Amino acid sequence: MASKIFDRDWLADCVLRLADAIAARRGLGGGKAIVGLRTRGAILADRLCVLLRERHGLDIPIGYLDATFYRDDLHRGAGLKPVLPSELPFDLNDRDIILVDDVLCTGRSIRAAMEAIFDYGRPAGIALCVMIDRGGRELPIHPDYLGVKIEVSKGGFVRLKLAEIDPQGDAVYVVGPGEPEP
Repeated sequence: MASKIFDRDWLADCVLRLADAIAARRGLGGGKAIVGLRTRGAILADRLCVLLRERHGLDIPIGYLDATFYRDDLHRGAGLKPVLPSELPFDLNDRDIILVDDVLCTGRSIRAAMEAIFDYGRPAGIALCVMIDRGGRELPIHPDYLGVKIEVSKGGFVRLKLAEIDPQGDAVYVVGPGEPEP
C-alpha cells in the first residue's frame, strides 16, 4: 500500500519556501521567466508565480512546456499520455529560466525539457526548481531550488498529487515496488 508522507499543509509550506528562495536570489526581475513542465510542474509553476506576485511584488512571465517528443524513451512506450501544447508567450533569448517540475529522479525528463527550451531560443541560463528529489540520477542534473529529498528503494517511486487534477487533493505518496498507484 502506498504511504502518504506529506499532506496539503506541508505542500503549501514547501511551495512558499521555494517562492521565497527564488525571490531571494539576486538579480530577479525582468530578465527572468518561469517555465512549468507539463503537467504537475505547470501547476506548481502557477502556484509559485502567485506567491512571487503576492508576497514579493514580482511579476515574472510564466510559460508551460511539454517535452514528450524530446524524451529518449519514446521507443519504449513512454510518453503515451496525451501531448499538451507548449505555451511560451515570451522571448526566451537572454532570459534566466526557472524550470519547474514535481519529482526529479533520473534527470532524463529535465534533459528533454532543456532540449525543448533551446528549440525556442537561447536563454542566459536555466535553474531547476523541483518539489521532490527522489534520487536515482542517471544524468548530472541537480536542482537549484529543492523542496525535499526523499530516498526511495529501487523499483519504488514518489507520487505528488495536486488538488487541481487529482481526487486525493494535495499529497505526496511513496509507492513501493509492485504496489498500486494511490
